[in-house]
Amino acid sequence: MTTFHRLLGAVIVAAFVTIMLGAVTLRLIGRIGTPTWLRGLQHWTENLLVVQLLGGLVLLAIGRRAGGGPVAWLHYLYGSLFPFIAVVGGRLAALRRERFAYVGLGWGALVAFGLTLRAVQSGCGTPLAELSTCLLR
Repeated sequence: MTTFHRLLGAVIVAAFVTIMLGAVTLRLIGRIGTPTWLRGLQHWTENLLVVQLLGGLVLLAIGRRAGGGPVAWLHYLYGSLFPFIAVVGGRLAALRRERFAYVGLGWGALVAFGLTLRAVQSGCGTPLAELSTCLLR
C-alpha cells in the first residue's frame, strides 16, 4: 500500500466520521433542513472514494497487492464495492426524507465508515489496535 493510498483511506474514514457525527448533532438539535456544508462534504467524500478506487486499480495493475495476508482479498471488497453501496443507500434514504435528509446521509456514512475502516485495516494487515502504526509509516 503506497503512502498516498494509505493516507487517502484515512482521510476518507475521517470524512465519513465527520458526516456521521454532523448528522447526529443536527438531529439532536432538531434541525430540519440539510446544511450545505454537509452535502458538500458528502459530495467530496464520494469524489475521494473514486480517486481512491482509481488509485487502487492502478496499484493492482502494476502488481502491487494488499498486504493483509490470507484475508487481503477482503481489502478489495471493503475498499471498493461496499462503500459505494453504502453511499448510494444513504443518498437514496436522504431522497426519501425531505425534511431530515441528513439522517439518510448519516446512516450511509456510518456504514461506509465501518467498511472503509475495515478496508484500511485489511490493506495494512494489522489488528485494529495497531492501525495507527500502519498509517504513520
